Amino acid sequence: MEVSLVEIDLSSRPVLENLFQYYVYDMSGFLALSTNEMGQYNVNHSQLDIYWQRDDHTPFFIYVDSEIAGFALIRRYPTQLSTYDIEQFFVLKAFKGKGVGKKALKLLTTQFSGEWQVRVLVENSDGLQFWLSAITNIVEQEYVLSQELDIDLMMHFIRFTTSEK
Repeated sequence: MEVSLVEIDLSSRPVLENLFQYYVYDMSGFLALSTNEMGQYNVNHSQLDIYWQRDDHTPFFIYVDSEIAGFALIRRYPTQLSTYDIEQFFVLKAFKGKGVGKKALKLLTTQFSGEWQVRVLVENSDGLQFWLSAITNIVEQEYVLSQELDIDLMMHFIRFTTSEK
């Protein structure tokens, strides 16, 4: 099983938008989101525009062999531009628990070395466990975990540093 990252070009944006419904579905348990009359989550896809407008935002598909397994949206954090931030990260259920997310994070932090942070909703205890395990695989115990308000949501912030290999 080979995990790889492929930068999402504008022509593949509709695929990302389709996958985003599954991401929002996963998050709906924490954010009390509901579907519209068509059975879809109301997603403002214009929020993704910035990923093709700015150099400090990069969208990736996560692949397992030749199959799309998820996505990672990486940016420079708006209030701390020296820090890479995982704005959204999603692995399809069929690939969860198989090390795909951990391998994808390793690829990301190798490609973009430096200061990193991951934000996890405080209600998402499974997500926090995943991220702590994935980050520990990269930097061992060299991370800082805190709880902070991020706009209007209380989040766990996990901050760590990677160096060029």
